[in-house]
Amino acid sequence: MRKSALFGLIALFASLAPAFAGEVYVPFASNKTLNGTTYRTKVWVTNPGAVPRSVAVRFIDQGVDGTPAGSPATVTVSPGGTVLLTNVAPDGRSGIVELNGAPQLFVNARLEALSAAGGVLSSANVPVAAVANAVAARATAYVQGLERTSRGTLADFGVLNLSRSTAQCTIKAFRTNAAQIAQTAIVTLPPLSVRHFDDALSVLGQTFVTDVRMEVSCDQQFYPYAIVYKVGGPETSFVEPSNSLAGDLVPGSGSGGGSGGGTPGSVVFTQPGTFLQARQNASSKSFDMPLADGVSYKRATVEFDMFVGRFPNGLFAGVVALRRSDRTLFYGLIIRGDKKKTVLDMGRTDDVVTGGNGGPWQENTNFHVRFDYDTVAANLTLTVTQGGTVVQTLQSGHINHFDLQKNDKVVRMDFGQDGIADGAYFPPIGWSFSNLQVTFVP
Repeated sequence: MRKSALFGLIALFASLAPAFAGEVYVPFASNKTLNGTTYRTKVWVTNPGAVPRSVAVRFIDQGVDGTPAGSPATVTVSPGGTVLLTNVAPDGRSGIVELNGAPQLFVNARLEALSAAGGVLSSANVPVAAVANAVAARATAYVQGLERTSRGTLADFGVLNLSRSTAQCTIKAFRTNAAQIAQTAIVTLPPLSVRHFDDALSVLGQTFVTDVRMEVSCDQQFYPYAIVYKVGGPETSFVEPSNSLAGDLVPGSGSGGGSGGGTPGSVVFTQPGTFLQARQNASSKSFDMPLADGVSYKRATVEFDMFVGRFPNGLFAGVVALRRSDRTLFYGLIIRGDKKKTVLDMGRTDDVVTGGNGGPWQENTNFHVRFDYDTVAANLTLTVTQGGTVVQTLQSGHINHFDLQKNDKVVRMDFGQDGIADGAYFPPIGWSFSNLQVTFVP
């Protein structure tokens, strides 16, 4: 088997692939009037490039299956220009807005509360749901700070199903003392849709309550949110999912050099949240590692969460690789779905390490994956855990490339692959990757 040639093909596909269009979703697109106050969503699209770019804009009504293509409006954004979209929702309705266009475009949105005379009473920025912040299937998201008070503030709550399949979501609400409010709710969302609950805490039977936490998990990729506001008043806040303390945002802060055992000169790269939801024409993601010039690193530790969807129809799924742009492959992970078999490509033709048939991999299952690449011990260790339990440990007993350094090139983490290689190696369509942390220790 020519596994190293496989990842050479992956690199070639990545370099030749066109920039496919992507999409983002404005989770709350409104043009509704409540007690004389109109809540209207505005969207800005900016094109910093030197050529005109087009974006398709489509409104999806609340609770409606959004997978039918419909008839989106196409807007052209001039070079260096910005287009403001003010009528993203029909009168009296709310839902979500899909924007599909070139990756060179940037999107921002805002919710404004307008008086009967058109004056702005309040406004709040609305974060868009995109690849970087979508919540992976079966992960749990936390939306905090909901309230219903005597001064008139209340909270709406919503969940987007960011998949083309029906989603089932579990929603819980908690007080600050960990006491659950009402019973757990299980709701079903049509494909590519939103479920919005007006005055959600009242729906849960609460008159006055503050600092409520919502916990949400869905069996498809999703995005939850809340809006805390006072009808007709100056208060409006959009609440997005909370961030965890996972990862070291500023390497070395408080630890003398990142999470590499406190070693000075360690480099830590993190990518929190979902960074790849593999789908047709968008089934790979690469990150260039910020290594220092002239530094030889002894160890590289790579950790991430992976949701394994359906196994590809072909024999193998190309999962992840650590490589350098001079065609050096330090290692690659391939999974043979029909045998649930782990295959480690050690970076030279026909040099592979396998975990045997009947490995840990199961469809529609979350895993935590860790690689330890050690040039001192001359060993690669793969550790796979599920729900905190180790389900596979695989050691190579050797490595082929000891020069873990830039060498005036680029060291890169590749996830997934574009296209089919050698008729047997397929992209992991339907799989998702999240919460990446990479540590290089000199």
